[in-house]
Amino acid sequence: MSRMQVLMSKAGAVAHQLAVELSSAAPGDRMATVQELSERHGVGKGTVQAALALLEEAGAVRIRPRGKLGTFIAEIDHSLIWELAGGQSVSVAMPLPYSRRYEGLATGLHAAFGRAGVPLTLMFVRGSIDRARALQQERADFAVMSRFSAEAEPGVEIVHDFGPHTYVGAHGLVVVEGRDPDDPDLRVAVDPASVDQRELTMARFPDLPPERRVEVSYNQLTRYFAEGLVDATVWNLDEIDAHISIPVTVHPLEGVDDHATTSAVIVARSGADTVPTPVRAALGDDLIMESADEVVAGRRIPTY
Repeated sequence: MSRMQVLMSKAGAVAHQLAVELSSAAPGDRMATVQELSERHGVGKGTVQAALALLEEAGAVRIRPRGKLGTFIAEIDHSLIWELAGGQSVSVAMPLPYSRRYEGLATGLHAAFGRAGVPLTLMFVRGSIDRARALQQERADFAVMSRFSAEAEPGVEIVHDFGPHTYVGAHGLVVVEGRDPDDPDLRVAVDPASVDQRELTMARFPDLPPERRVEVSYNQLTRYFAEGLVDATVWNLDEIDAHISIPVTVHPLEGVDDHATTSAVIVARSGADTVPTPVRAALGDDLIMESADEVVAGRRIPTY
C-alpha cells in the first residue's frame, strides 16, 4: 500500500492530524495519552494506536513509554513530520545576494530551515517594493527587507526582527571625489524600487530638482559612477570598496534611525495565516545569525 493510500485510511487521517500536532515537538517531550488523543480526535483507541504505529513505521517519530510517567518522544524527524502534516516548501523573497551580508542571511536561513526539517525555497528579488508585491501576489510566503522598508510598506507585518546591522552595516552619502556634497548641480542617483535607498536619498536632498534626479537600478550604480553619469547617491557601505572603481568620498548621514535602516526583518502578508510553529522556530533560530556572521567574516562559504 502506498503512503498516499495509507494516509487516506482512517488511521492515516489521524496520523496526519498527529503529525500537525507533533510539528512543534522535540525529543524528550511528553505525549498525550492514547485515551486523551482518542477523545481529542473522536476516534477509538485502536485507531490512535494504529496512527502512532504508522508514524513510527514511516520513521517520522520514535516514542518510548516510561511507565507511570507517560509516553515520551525519543526521536523525531521534523522533515518527515512536516511532509506528513501536509507542509509545503516555504518560499522567502530575498534581496539580490550582491553583498556578503545578504549571502550570509541566505546561508543562515538555509541552515536553520534545514535543521527544522522545513523545505525552503529562496527567491531573489530586487527591491523591497517588488518583494512586498511578491507577498501580496502570494508568490512568496515571507520576505526579507529592512525594518525601515517594512514599516513603510502597507499590507505587510513583521514576524521576526534580527536586530541592528543585520541587513546592512550602515548607509552613507557617496559623492565623487572633489565634489561638494551640497553642490546644487550634483546629479543624484535614486532607485525607485528600493524604499531605503529612495527615501534616504530624498531625505538628504529634499529639494532635488527633477533634472538632477537620475533614476537607476541599485545594482547599476557601479556603472553609472564609472561612466560619469551620476555624482552622488546614498549607498549601502558594506560593499562600497568592491563596487565603486572611481575615487569617492563617503559622508555620514545625519538624523537616520540606525535601528530601522540597518535591521533585517522577516515580513508576511498582513492577515495571513498564523506562522506555523516549525517555521517560527526556524526564523528564531540563532543559527541564522551565527551562519550570517561567519559568512560576513569570511569564515564560511555561502551555501543557499
